[in-house]
Amino acid sequence: MKFFKNSLTTLLVGLFIVGLTTNVKAQDKREAIKTYNQALELMKANEFEQAANMFTQAIAQAEELGEEGNDIVERSQGQLPGVYFSMAKQEYRNFQSAKSMSSLEATIDAFGEAGEVADEYGNSQIADKVPNILTQLTYTKSLLQYQQQSFDQALATLDQVIEDNPNYAKAYYQKGIITKKMDSGSLDDALGFFDKAIELGTQNNNNQIVARAQSAAADELVYRGSQANQNNSYSEAITLLNRALEYDDASSDAYFRLAEAYNGQQNWQQAVSAANKALELSNGGRTDKAKTYFALGTAYQGLGQSSDACDAFTNAAYGTFKSSAEHKMEYELKCGS
Repeated sequence: MKFFKNSLTTLLVGLFIVGLTTNVKAQDKREAIKTYNQALELMKANEFEQAANMFTQAIAQAEELGEEGNDIVERSQGQLPGVYFSMAKQEYRNFQSAKSMSSLEATIDAFGEAGEVADEYGNSQIADKVPNILTQLTYTKSLLQYQQQSFDQALATLDQVIEDNPNYAKAYYQKGIITKKMDSGSLDDALGFFDKAIELGTQNNNNQIVARAQSAAADELVYRGSQANQNNSYSEAITLLNRALEYDDASSDAYFRLAEAYNGQQNWQQAVSAANKALELSNGGRTDKAKTYFALGTAYQGLGQSSDACDAFTNAAYGTFKSSAEHKMEYELKCGS
C-alpha cells in the first residue's frame, strides 16, 4: 500500500511537471509570436533596423522551443533578406541626398550585408541582384574620387570593378578618361582603355558607351594634333589626326586641323582636300566655319589659285578671322583689283 501511494505521488508530480513544461512552452511560443508580429509592424513602419533586430530575437526565442518553434524561425528568416535589402535602399536614398563619400560607402556596406543575409537564408532573388548593384555603386565611387582629383584611388577602385565584372565596359572608359588627365598617363594607355570599352560595348550591344569611348578617343587625338600644330610638329599632328579619324571619320575638327598641318608643310593640295571635307561635315554657322575657310584660302593661295583663294577668304571674313582675311584679300591677293 505504501508503495502504491509513493508511485501515485510520483505519477502526479510527473504529470504536474509535464503540464507545467507544456504551459511554459506555450507561453514561450506566444512570446516568440509576439516578437515576430512586432517585427512585422516595424517593417511596415519602415523601421528596418529595429525590425531586423526583432526578427533576430524571434528566431532566438523560437529556436529554444525546438520543433515547436520551427515555423517562427522559418518565417523570420524569410523576412530578414527583404528587411536588409530595404535598409540598403534606405542608405542609397541617403546617398542621393548627401552625395558624399561616407554615405556612398555606407550604401555599399549595406548592400553587401543584404547580399550575405540573402545567401545565408536562400533568397536567390535578392542574392542575384546584389552583385550588379555593388558593381554600379563601386563605379560611382570611382566617379566621386575622380571629381575629387584622387586619380590613383579612382583607378584602384575601377580595378576592383573590373575584378568583380570583367565585362563592365564603363570601367574601362573611365580608366581612359582618368589616364589621359594624369601627368603620368600615356596616350597609348588611355587609347588602350578606350579600345577595350569599345570592344566590350560592342559585344554587349552598349551603343552608348561605344559612342562615348570613340568620341573621347577622337577628341583627345584632335587636341594633341592641335597642340602639335602649334609646336610646328606637322608630321606628328598628321599622324595623330589620322588616328582620330579612325575613331570618328565624321570629325570636321579633325579635318580642319589636318588642313592646318598640311598648310604648315606647304602640302597645299592635301590641305585643300582636308579643308573641303571639314566644310562638308561641319554643322556650324558662318562664324564657326570661318577658320576652315581661312585654311582653305591659305591652301589655294599656296597653289597660286587666286580666284579660289579670294572666294575662300571672303567666306572667312567673319568673327576673329575677319581682319586677317580682309588683309589677305586687300594686300596680298588684291581681290578687288
